Amino acid sequence: MRHPHNQSYPAHLLDFSILVVEDCRTTNKIIHKLLLADGFKNIYSVNSGEEGVAFLDSTERVPDIILADWIMHEIDGLQLLDYVRNISPHCIFIMVTVQDCPEAVMLAKAHHADGYIVKPVTRRKLIDEIELSVSRLSIEHD
Repeated sequence: MRHPHNQSYPAHLLDFSILVVEDCRTTNKIIHKLLLADGFKNIYSVNSGEEGVAFLDSTERVPDIILADWIMHEIDGLQLLDYVRNISPHCIFIMVTVQDCPEAVMLAKAHHADGYIVKPVTRRKLIDEIELSVSRLSIEHD
């Protein structure tokens, strides 16, 4: 599902709410700006797994998509993923990490991650992984 560089997300995806959980402030800002530039309007960002849990506990509705770093202090991405699966099994959870090995991908999938992005995060990786994860979830629920 490749797009030309200038093509944006399908319109229905732009209404999705997204939570970015990333402890590197620079990477957090990059992801946030890429999503904003592509037309997403409901983007929330936090800087740790703990802040992610606090955000989820304080919101009435779990975001449609969570983009979370794996390697974070205190609560890491896998722990956050397990927490999310307990409160919202249908939330799309995409792991964002420097871990680029088959074992890490398999571990994330074993914890029910919907997608996997290896850093550095680019617009192309975001588009491809969000669209792929949304289409997988749609197929599972049809």
